[in-house]
Amino acid sequence: MAISTVGTDGDDRAIEFLVAPRSGDCGEGGAGAVGAEEAHFAIHREHDQGWEAARLTIDPLSGSVPIAAVEWAMEFAREYL
Repeated sequence: MAISTVGTDGDDRAIEFLVAPRSGDCGEGGAGAVGAEEAHFAIHREHDQGWEAARLTIDPLSGSVPIAAVEWAMEFAREYL
């Protein structure tokens, strides 16, 4: 799995992420990344709000988002936002 930042909202309150399979990663049954889809999601918060109020938004057209990707993104967002 490869995670990259796609962009921010300009106010440093939101970061959009892209999760993509890496070639050679093994999924269920050892099939690798064949047929795996990219997933887009964003982590955002309101002005004057702490991380307790942060929200996760997943693009409805995305594939599934691995929990490990969300955990990594939250740690990244805490440091960046």
